[in-house]
Amino acid sequence: MWPVENIAKGVNGVVHRAEKRVFSSISTDSRTIGSNEFFIPLKGPNFDGHLFIDKAYERSDGGSLCDRGRTEVYTKSRGTIILVEDTNQALLDLARFKREETSGTFVAITGSNGKTTTKELLVHLAGDRFTLAFNKKNYNNQVGVAKALLAIIGHPQFGIFELGTNHPGEIESLSRMVQPHLSLITNVNPSHLEGLFDLEGVRREKLSLFESTLPGGTVFINKDDPSLASCETKSGVKATTFAIREKAECTLLVTTDKGLAGYDIALRFPGGEVTTTTHLLGRHNLYNVLAASVLAHGMGVPLEQIGEAIKTFSANSGRIRPLESRKGYVVIDDTYNANPASMESAINTISSLPCKGRRIAALGAMKELGEKTEGYHLELGQYLRNSSLSLILFIGEETRVAADAIGSGRAMHFPEKKALIGFLSEYLQRDDVVLVKGSRALGMDEIVEALI
Repeated sequence: MWPVENIAKGVNGVVHRAEKRVFSSISTDSRTIGSNEFFIPLKGPNFDGHLFIDKAYERSDGGSLCDRGRTEVYTKSRGTIILVEDTNQALLDLARFKREETSGTFVAITGSNGKTTTKELLVHLAGDRFTLAFNKKNYNNQVGVAKALLAIIGHPQFGIFELGTNHPGEIESLSRMVQPHLSLITNVNPSHLEGLFDLEGVRREKLSLFESTLPGGTVFINKDDPSLASCETKSGVKATTFAIREKAECTLLVTTDKGLAGYDIALRFPGGEVTTTTHLLGRHNLYNVLAASVLAHGMGVPLEQIGEAIKTFSANSGRIRPLESRKGYVVIDDTYNANPASMESAINTISSLPCKGRRIAALGAMKELGEKTEGYHLELGQYLRNSSLSLILFIGEETRVAADAIGSGRAMHFPEKKALIGFLSEYLQRDDVVLVKGSRALGMDEIVEALI
């Protein structure tokens, strides 16, 4: 429950009118707000929630925040009204207030690749043992994390939060909200370069999570990532290392590569070892398994329980998930997103999978690479030129340079998805394996749906 006094305190606001004094929860969407919920009208380049305060009240019979400067709104609005300097900032302030009022141990995960899979797997590993709060799907920006914090009921034993970024300072802001005791960075790779400029900018942004880890907490360091291996931790924070290639406290060893069925693996941690099987595909997913496992172990989940839970975890939609089509070929659905590192990982994965037919890729452009867009797409083409793939199909204007680098013998560029789908529907045969991957903006999942 949210007393009006707590909301005002959390947002550093002033109660303009108090028709109701207690609210059931917080909402930012006037279309889905429920009875007795309190409304926070957010603003963006193309929308202004202040225009929907009355609509929210009609649905909720509750109240709302309002910017102090919007006198034309709050003097006419009904319900409880709390005035603030800026409603967007007030959402973050209220989330931080909620976090400070919530006991339990908090975990934060960030990184260029793998953070959502690592978070989802960690929830799976720890969910049977502890009560958990976490942000669902990939709701990892300021609004998503804030809303997840505000939705916490009671005092869960652990809060598990994935943090994302596309501009400097966002991880620091999110970390101030979450205030983690346990922090992990999956990796540092070129991503969101339009806002973070270069790899060093990505590194600085991610490492701000470690700087924000609470005293007495623990950071988990990927020793196989050259951008993280030598990072220093601040005074009062412990460090635990993990790796697959390098020497570390916690390691993962592949004992059997089972192709489309995944891997048999051994996890070796201080004081114990467990063997298990993961159904996730790709060497990059082994790091996600290891990262989630070291966090779960740090939370107090026994190694044996971790091993058993890994066996029952399956890939989410769009994350290198194999799907058998009705015509007998296999579609590797990796359509969630794409950047240079994840493209390379996906290509390596399909190249290593057992295949009686042909290996094919349908690839979309990689977005948010800024001024390095052409260079990274050229590198992609050069990498694919040396791959074992029989045919590579592209969509997106940025990918023309990649297709040119491969050559007309093995590469084709399509103006839009419909033409690519039409070609593949006729071209694919039983026992072929086709990878579908690209940035979310291109809607590559439509290709997967059409092929299966």
